[in-house]
Amino acid sequence: MVYLSVAYRDQLNPITRPASYYVYVDGGRAPFETSSILLALGVFGLLIGMAGAGVRMAGRPTVLFGVWACCMLLAAIFPTDDSPDIETLAGLIHQFAGAGILALLSFAGLAAAPRLAESPAWRPVVGIVRLLSIGAALLAAGYVMTRLVQLDPAMLTLFGGVDIGGILQRMVFGFDIGVIAALAVHLVRVSWHALRAWRDTPVPASPPCP
Repeated sequence: MVYLSVAYRDQLNPITRPASYYVYVDGGRAPFETSSILLALGVFGLLIGMAGAGVRMAGRPTVLFGVWACCMLLAAIFPTDDSPDIETLAGLIHQFAGAGILALLSFAGLAAAPRLAESPAWRPVVGIVRLLSIGAALLAAGYVMTRLVQLDPAMLTLFGGVDIGGILQRMVFGFDIGVIAALAVHLVRVSWHALRAWRDTPVPASPPCP
């Protein structure tokens, strides 16, 4: 996503235009869809890994993370309409999926934080997850405010006369990826320590044969 914002900035303004429109930029569709699908699959893999590491993620955290990943898949499979209005079923599905992407991961991180705090090995990452999740929620609220401009263009003056919805959306996404990355890095760290502890555990000697 960062690559798209830099490589195609001359064709799609990253300040004003949502990332969904990269599918209509020459050469942008494949990296946008691929990154979305791989990120969704990465979240599913992260959930499996955390469950294997003993984190009690069942219930609301897993549901929220899972639905967010499904929204990523839907947003990749069903492109938005290349117009200010929703004109197709694919565009409608994309809009609902986009709303889930903006809202759900911050709630997932906040729901996961108490579960992480139950394990001493995972407590170091709790503060980071909470902070990034709150940041994503605040930025998502700001993005919703910018969308109200579509209902009343006079409100654009609140943002200095510039529609900043595109950059706010990308910032929300950046904080979301930060939550995922923080959990993934800590999962690797916890798993590595567990592997080293298992490797260094002496194997009990076998009893002599009678």
